[in-house]
Amino acid sequence: MQEKNFILQSRRLGFRLMEESHLENLTALDTNPEVRAYFPNGISSQPETQKRIKRSRKSFEEKGYCDFAVIHKQSEQFVGRAGFGDIEGGEIEVGYVLLKEFWGRGLAQEALKALLAWAQESIQAKRILAYAPVSHFASINVMKKGDMQYLKSEKIRNIDYVFYEYRL
Repeated sequence: MQEKNFILQSRRLGFRLMEESHLENLTALDTNPEVRAYFPNGISSQPETQKRIKRSRKSFEEKGYCDFAVIHKQSEQFVGRAGFGDIEGGEIEVGYVLLKEFWGRGLAQEALKALLAWAQESIQAKRILAYAPVSHFASINVMKKGDMQYLKSEKIRNIDYVFYEYRL
């Protein structure tokens, strides 16, 4: 399936700007305690998810990058969200969060690789960072398989994190 409003694509995934039409799926993602288990603030509410959509669209308009809605091209199902955001120190992070039914299929790794390839051409920065709690083995494995390099370990708000980088 070729979708005209995908900003970028991989073999199985399409990435598009978040819209209000994604609110129900994004809320299901952001309110799932298992999906959000490694997020320090836990689950998000629907109003917080609505704000995320607005922030994402504003980021794309102003900076050219954002957190995208991820769609499975063949089935047209909402898979999750993945993309870029600003973090402290002026750095840009890449992240990925998928609905549980899409775990274990290599989609997070595929999403990360597509995003990093897109960043090479579309983001003006020296590097992209990703991080996860040291106990989030699945996400760390995605970073390693996504050709990111270990950068450092750091304790933030009493949680031990591992950071990886991708040089642009």
